[in-house]
Amino acid sequence: MSGSRLVRNSADLARLVQDGYAVRIVGGFLVVDDIPFVNDEAQVQYGSFLCPLDLSGDTTVAPSSHVMCFVGGVPRDKNGQPIDGLVNDSVEKWSADPDLTAVCGFSQKPNGGYRDYYEKVTYYAAMVLGPAQTVAPEVTPLTFKPVETDEDDGVFLYLDTFSSRAGITEFNSRLALKKVVIVGLGGTGAYLLDLLAKTPVVALHLYDGDFFRTHNAYRAPGAAGIEDLRAGLKKVHYYEQMYSAMRRGIKAHPVNVTSENVDELLDSDFVFLAMDTGPDKKIIIDALVANSVPFIDSGVGVSKDADGINGQVRITVSLPGRIEHIQRDSLISFFVGDDAEYDTNLQVAELNSLTANLAIFRYKKHLGFYVDTENELHTVYAIDSNELYNRYGTPSVQSEDIEPDAQAATGSAGTNAGDSSGAAV
Repeated sequence: MSGSRLVRNSADLARLVQDGYAVRIVGGFLVVDDIPFVNDEAQVQYGSFLCPLDLSGDTTVAPSSHVMCFVGGVPRDKNGQPIDGLVNDSVEKWSADPDLTAVCGFSQKPNGGYRDYYEKVTYYAAMVLGPAQTVAPEVTPLTFKPVETDEDDGVFLYLDTFSSRAGITEFNSRLALKKVVIVGLGGTGAYLLDLLAKTPVVALHLYDGDFFRTHNAYRAPGAAGIEDLRAGLKKVHYYEQMYSAMRRGIKAHPVNVTSENVDELLDSDFVFLAMDTGPDKKIIIDALVANSVPFIDSGVGVSKDADGINGQVRITVSLPGRIEHIQRDSLISFFVGDDAEYDTNLQVAELNSLTANLAIFRYKKHLGFYVDTENELHTVYAIDSNELYNRYGTPSVQSEDIEPDAQAATGSAGTNAGDSSGAAV
């Protein structure tokens, strides 16, 4: 069994990790590194706790032994003298591997023994840490080191301690879809990836045929270095490299989606469209609708006015059984029109980020992560009024109930919002 899965399934080990202890599982032993202790010269050093684990399947049970061994030295008091009652020379000195062989053993047994490994580790840590902090008050065993995961233990390369610390593991598991696709890795698409990469979706497929250039860096998450730009990577490969440092399952497709390959999207659990207006977009949406694949189309439509940047951002949702609005109300433009306001390459990072956040909020509501009382299918944010407008909710919001500005945002002009011709959104 992988150590990370054991930690995740065992409340006592998970609690140690959440507190910040450096926990490892080595050959059936619990190892807790970075424990400060005082040596014979009254100097602070660092060692490791070591004890065998008692298990029931893939979870820990109460320790059968009260003994704890120590690797790296013999802990002393602040003066370098033996700690009363701590070290017991008669106990077995365990070894998990040649580099993890105990120097000494401790034998402190509370009435009834230790309830779990959290109690056992923290009890011995207090005895060893006290003298160390007397010598050097700043030292601590709480280093918050990541717990590396094995390949068969989920998508992340290290244990997700955020979800457990926040108490949202149950809700987070609802996001573990098998396949999610992002079409277009421009500004909005890149921010979509940034947010989705931190969810437990098994495979994230990225489609974009363009290269990552200097101008892309100014509306992308993170901070691209000069070497990243000189590398001349396709966008999908640049982002695959970036997010593969955190997780598995990033699948790069350095091509645009067209009629030739749109079938690759049809087994998706969810699709995000952050792409140019054009005939390929209509092909994709028609295929997704016909095959009941849920998707969110996003757009940023802004212009340079005399008083500043103005316009709208939009997300439009299609769900199985709720597709009529897509074609009936012309919410998504498929071809670049004559309206110069929306024939623009003007985009700004915070608007791309906002659009992606609106899309992810709606996606997570659909999956039950967030509470959803309206279940809307179309949202527009107007920059000048700082207002959000929703349509097609449950109960439905009729067009006559929308404020005048929202009518414009979702009407004939607003339908093009975000479908800029110059670059993927």
